[in-house]
Amino acid sequence: MKSLTIILVISLFHLKGYTQEQQVETKSVLLDDFISFIAENYELPSMKSEEDLDEEEDVEPIPHNIVFLIETTNKNPSQEDIILLKQAFRFLAKRLSKNDHVSIIAYSGMNGLVLDKTDPTDTKKTLYALDDIKGQIDKSCRDGIAFAYEYVKKAFESDSNNSVVMIRNPNAANQHYKSSVTSVSQDNIKPKGNGTAIVLTAITLLPELIAVIKD
Repeated sequence: MKSLTIILVISLFHLKGYTQEQQVETKSVLLDDFISFIAENYELPSMKSEEDLDEEEDVEPIPHNIVFLIETTNKNPSQEDIILLKQAFRFLAKRLSKNDHVSIIAYSGMNGLVLDKTDPTDTKKTLYALDDIKGQIDKSCRDGIAFAYEYVKKAFESDSNNSVVMIRNPNAANQHYKSSVTSVSQDNIKPKGNGTAIVLTAITLLPELIAVIKD
């Protein structure tokens, strides 16, 4: 397990190397900290200073295109976790607009697409998906993380802030997980349109992974 974890980290940095212009930022957050993470990373326009608002008066804000990766067990999250996820996505809907997009993918115990690219203000659709993650999932997907990075390549928007947010759930942390991300090579990464490849920047290593590497 230790060697697989290290290989996964190396593979993520490998992906970062095949890069020029297209950028996908990867962040990591604990489920319990998800709401505060949203507050810190997606500000309401009213929270900006008057100077910032004046500068942006004639400038359209850059849209967000976010893929959320939710760590799971082999069954639906507990009611407590579902309530927390719903609260977080309701909160997120108030800080994003119809010009933004969110997607949800499950990884670890269950793997696959839970919510395809959606207007974040359509909370009815998002909350319905969270109510039954297992029922929404693409059964043919074996590896949620590998699928997520394939998905983000296809869903990439050049005029948006593209990002992947990994939502780590301690309740699912003990699940055995093998990632086929290790099979990714430069030959497998095909350029899009103008010949550029997706770059993964600001990858946040999980504290558990850092501990493994130090050992």
